[in-house]
Amino acid sequence: MRFGRISFVLLTMLVSGAAPTVAQDTWRRTYGALDDEIGYSVRRVQDDLFIAIGVTGSFGAGASDAYLAGIDGSGELLWSKTIGGPGVDRISRSRIGPNGEIWAVGYTNGQGAGGYDGWLLRLDASGTIISEFVLGGTDWDLLHDLRILTDGGLVLVGETYSDGHPAGAAWVIRTDAAGAVQWSRTYADPLNCEAHAVSISLEGDILVAGSVVTANGDRDVLLVRYTADGDEQWAERFGGEEDDLARDLVACVDGGFSIMGSTASYSDWTEAYHLKVNAAGEEQWYRNWGQINDQEAFEHYELPAGGFISVGYTRTSGGGGRDMFLLRSDAVGEFVFGRTFGGVADEEGFSMDLLDDGYLLGGYSQTYGAGGKDMFVVRTDLNGTTANDDVESSFDPLNVLEEPTIKLALYPNPSQGVIHVPELGQNSSLSWFDLHGALVHSDVVAGGASTVTVALPNGIYSVVRTSSDGRSTTGRMVILRP
Repeated sequence: MRFGRISFVLLTMLVSGAAPTVAQDTWRRTYGALDDEIGYSVRRVQDDLFIAIGVTGSFGAGASDAYLAGIDGSGELLWSKTIGGPGVDRISRSRIGPNGEIWAVGYTNGQGAGGYDGWLLRLDASGTIISEFVLGGTDWDLLHDLRILTDGGLVLVGETYSDGHPAGAAWVIRTDAAGAVQWSRTYADPLNCEAHAVSISLEGDILVAGSVVTANGDRDVLLVRYTADGDEQWAERFGGEEDDLARDLVACVDGGFSIMGSTASYSDWTEAYHLKVNAAGEEQWYRNWGQINDQEAFEHYELPAGGFISVGYTRTSGGGGRDMFLLRSDAVGEFVFGRTFGGVADEEGFSMDLLDDGYLLGGYSQTYGAGGKDMFVVRTDLNGTTANDDVESSFDPLNVLEEPTIKLALYPNPSQGVIHVPELGQNSSLSWFDLHGALVHSDVVAGGASTVTVALPNGIYSVVRTSSDGRSTTGRMVILRP
């Protein structure tokens, strides 16, 4: 384990992000409806087309579906759609392929071998699925990040609890250009290991970053280097006496690597953690940002002109609660500027992309929008500023515009537990999923039956009825007892 010097910079220089004049189009927008929509990945697909990908509770077929929004250069919503089934379907990170296709990873519990399974999607520029892969074993298997290789293949990383890894192992998968698995590796320890980020070295090696639980019960940053064929070259750990996590990893022009994440080792707060290592995995420096309140970083880039730019959240300044935070630092991690975006409630930034004339940021807002958490996307100039602080809300009518589907009619709704169901004339099964997508109850319903009784706790459930001929209908039910 290595230690560097701490950068005790109090971020008193932060500004709200407003500027009197801005040459190009900059804006702050929210997208969503009455429930929660969160953006986990934003990317520029074409010159005047951005895509924001995340999760929705307002639309879709189940407790939580992937949510995709196509946005033009002015922030106007061009289209939106959901992908998923009756359980939980989440996309964590996306990358744009050489032909403009969108590769995305996450996890699903609506299909696969069991529990949660890794989910890999290839989409066209309109968000339509070209191909789909579900990866994993009988236990939980999650994918968090991916990179596209020069031959068009992919490297995927996450964590697996299947195949002899009950404590959880860091998971690395290499696929070909079509998404077919070529090899899979795990990095395991007696305690839990996770992989949250991947990058490719100048030589074509694979670098994986995440966390590992130590014998003391805290987490250290884990960095592992593999050859292109999946042979482990070395593994290093970094951090202090509390939890230190890697969220993002970038291969730098000097052959080294930049790691962004969070640390609780250097103050009483959770802080953003920026760590720089050389090609051999030897620590060159680190910085911890926050000091006076919570702050974390989730995605970052090395800038063409030198230095780094990252997105996350901060509670050290801004409008109140957590604010989406854009931080620029120089080539050795020293503070250059910080910008906050938010209001009186919470805003967080999980993803960003570099534009020719600025930055694209994505996350969620609880201050602005239609209700709950709305997807929050900000386009700034190269100074991280927008023309003004105004946030325009785009209410998404997707629930009205979606093609009609056969819905399962259940009543009364809310119910105290005795529920009327439509008669089908044939036997069927009734499956109940909670808001986390977990199957919590199932019934076999006789063909002539018209009521079922459930002893589930108060809450909101997705209900799927599957008839003996394989047809399915889905509805939502609120259980509410006095």
